[in-house]
Amino acid sequence: MGGRRQGRKAGSQEGRRRRSGATAAVEKLATRLCPHKTDGQVEHELVPRATRRLTPDEARAHTIDRVAAVVGRTCAWGEPFEDWDVGDYRFLVLDFSPKKDVGLYVQIWTEPGEPVLIEACSGAWNPAARPYVQAPQRSALRRLGYKVGGRARNYQKYWALSPTADARALAAELLSILVDVFGYRGQWPLDMTYCAGGRSEPGRVFPALAIDDVKRMLGIAGCQVVDAEPAGPVSPGVRQRLIHVAQPFPFVAEMRGQAAKTPATYEAMRLVTPLPAGRGLPPELLEQLVRECPFGRTFRDDEGGLLFIADLVVAGTTVRWFLTTIRVWLHMRQRAVGMLRIALAPPHPRRAGGADRDGEGGEDEADLDDAGHEAGGDDGGPGQRRGARIVVH
Repeated sequence: MGGRRQGRKAGSQEGRRRRSGATAAVEKLATRLCPHKTDGQVEHELVPRATRRLTPDEARAHTIDRVAAVVGRTCAWGEPFEDWDVGDYRFLVLDFSPKKDVGLYVQIWTEPGEPVLIEACSGAWNPAARPYVQAPQRSALRRLGYKVGGRARNYQKYWALSPTADARALAAELLSILVDVFGYRGQWPLDMTYCAGGRSEPGRVFPALAIDDVKRMLGIAGCQVVDAEPAGPVSPGVRQRLIHVAQPFPFVAEMRGQAAKTPATYEAMRLVTPLPAGRGLPPELLEQLVRECPFGRTFRDDEGGLLFIADLVVAGTTVRWFLTTIRVWLHMRQRAVGMLRIALAPPHPRRAGGADRDGEGGEDEADLDDAGHEAGGDDGGPGQRRGARIVVH
């Protein structure tokens, strides 16, 4: 009697070892087939064809472990920053071909923290599959809760439960479509297409910027950095944080929020430039200028002049972000100057009788370039034209 019990115990342990080994092999396969990042789409044969046509239950048993493993890998996201970045996505397609050039498929699309989107082919995207998706199949999909939608006009449903915890349940849902709706019986290989991509691009990131970094990037942006003295009295500590730019117009970049001392790096930056002839601008037109130049802050100083300012957080920035931000700010300042010229230009003298050259009352409109400037110098002067109406581009 004791020998039989020992034999059963040994057999039970051997069975557990085999199951454990089989599970480990399937997980290893899923890890290889579903990496965290792919270079585009990858295709694999997930389940080989069976030696004979299987019953529905046999077809499920033949495929469930591998399908559940790759579904789990597709839907398991882990921790932000460590395991995924904002904009990451994955999709998995499971398909078989009952006939050459005919693919019947189910697929899932997953993003961190979002419900999984399940789709089943309707034949709208792949016309060769239409004979296999007739009224009985469409009715079966609707009974499972699927509705036609999306650009491909597939049958869709969202899986709102925790995809990682319910990977096997989600796999069973996909197999119910393949087996019960599309007739998969293991007589063809079950293939998979997998993609793990993202809407972001890798780039070198500055945790903070040194003054030399900023000078080089300003040069790339087309700005001429010069040695100059501050316009007013400043402390030595502020003086060493200032970067003076002469072209395309004078402005000062002040580095702020020191992050490290050796080398000195900063997490923020302020750009300051005066707007010419700003003292004569009425308050209502100043409000209009503020509205129309949203990527810079227009500020009236103690003497009544106008300053155009941008406060930027530069910690975690890339060269591309910096150059784009500088270009936008330069354009906004250019726009503000153009609006000032138009607003402050005196009326053009009327011809005799109050009529213009066409015989109609009104004012001539100044010639403007694409940036809203009048012909002439950047900061006013002899090139300024008269008679412009206030034009907001």
